[in-house]
Amino acid sequence: MNKPRIGVVSYLNAVPLWYSLQHETDIEVSPDTPAQLCRMMDAGKLDVGLLPVVETLRHESWSFFRDLGIAADGIVDSVGLFTRTELSQVKTVTLTNSSRTSVALTKVILHEAGATPEYIDADVTADDLHDRTEDAVLLIGDQCLRARNLDTDRVFVDLASEWKLLTGLPFIFAVWTGPKNQLTETLHKRLRQAYLESRALSFDLVRYAGMDTGWSEADLARYLEEIIIHEPNAECFKGLLEFARRAAELDLVPKSAVDKVLDVLRG
Repeated sequence: MNKPRIGVVSYLNAVPLWYSLQHETDIEVSPDTPAQLCRMMDAGKLDVGLLPVVETLRHESWSFFRDLGIAADGIVDSVGLFTRTELSQVKTVTLTNSSRTSVALTKVILHEAGATPEYIDADVTADDLHDRTEDAVLLIGDQCLRARNLDTDRVFVDLASEWKLLTGLPFIFAVWTGPKNQLTETLHKRLRQAYLESRALSFDLVRYAGMDTGWSEADLARYLEEIIIHEPNAECFKGLLEFARRAAELDLVPKSAVDKVLDVLRG
């Protein structure tokens, strides 16, 4: 029997969902960036992945588990624009090519602000902020955390906070996603157990992340325990419905995306 191939996001905010899985011999775990995991899923190299929620909305044959993911209610700390101007005045934006949901959220937020910028895809990191000439730069995950500790001429705009101001709702960034026939009850129980086991190791995860991001262990512990939501609630899914609606209006996802979210919520 073939091992289940599970793609996982390698950022700190995702690790509590999957860390213990890497020690199991009957599962093949592939850590990578969200965008690369999507490419692997498209190529048939993964069975299930912790993927950007926008990709779940875009693929007709994919669905998701509703009780595990990465969400935030008002502040996310690790997804945002580093900008030199007001959002309404932004004319050029560098989009990290590591993300897809955050790219779509950026476009929704800037559209609502009245901006119509040119978007540039780039393999951008925190170290590139000084040299980029665009008005705003999108960074996510650990690179975003690192960038917030740098001395630059840019202001950090937290995209989950902007979404909360716009809609009054939380935002879901990623969910366990795959073809419907792969999302079995057996897998669901295993992912739930992995989450419980991995959270128990959060102290070790925070210690290692502190070395990479420059954040204190106390701040990173707060980030994982209080900022990031790994068990999305009903309000989070109201936010996802609203995101699907707004993204569909901008042709970032199909019009059927709203119906897909409703179908999952109905069970």
